[in-house]
Amino acid sequence: MRVLLGKELLELRRTFRVIVLPALFVVFGLAAPALIRALPMIIKGSEAQGLDIPLPDFGPADGIAQYLSFARQLGLIAVIVLYMGIIAGERKEGTLAMLFVKPVSRLSFVWTRWVVNGAYLGLSFLAGCGTAVLYTVLLLGRPDFSAAAAAAGLYLAYLLLAFSWTTFFSALTKNPGIAAGLSIVPLFVVPVLGALWKPLGEYGPYGAVAAGTAAVGAVGSPSVSVPLSAFFSVGLDLFLSAALVFAAYWALRRAEL
Repeated sequence: MRVLLGKELLELRRTFRVIVLPALFVVFGLAAPALIRALPMIIKGSEAQGLDIPLPDFGPADGIAQYLSFARQLGLIAVIVLYMGIIAGERKEGTLAMLFVKPVSRLSFVWTRWVVNGAYLGLSFLAGCGTAVLYTVLLLGRPDFSAAAAAAGLYLAYLLLAFSWTTFFSALTKNPGIAAGLSIVPLFVVPVLGALWKPLGEYGPYGAVAAGTAAVGAVGSPSVSVPLSAFFSVGLDLFLSAALVFAAYWALRRAEL
């Protein structure tokens, strides 16, 4: 396990993910408060052109909410694109066949790869959160730090779930493009199902995201305390993430390398 861990850390340093992933979330963290700060000027400019647009009362919470929105939309798509080949790419290149000639457990390989890359994804997301909070303080004022921290934790659980289903689909096929296409499906289906059935929306996988958004508050809406259903949703996300890791192992065990 220690050898595999060192191998994964070395490979991570050699891939473009080591720069792109944290840079992406940090850019989100910089852009979100800046966008909220610029919106009133943009809206006033449109009024000068004869468009009557009511001006919302933006505040510090909106800077954090906008970062979470970027992470929820563009960030999740980026995760799928960056990790679609996490296993499929090595199968396609034939490197897994050489690796498993050695006494390396496929479960250890999948688990180690998930832990290293999932941890780096989480750290990148949190780096973006810290950037968003700092830049919000500078541009918009002091946000509710406890609400921002709660929202970050709730979002992180769902982010890891999206990474986990991408890992599973990457183990299911040799083609990274097919893995990405399959990973996009739950990205849209899970929120839609939650919107159609309220209990699923609160207690299901996407409940953590909805509770995190409400915890921050935005556009004058007060921050809402995190409900008990959100903790159930986080637990479900983590359980499904672990289940998907074992499903990825099962798929890899039966796959032709």
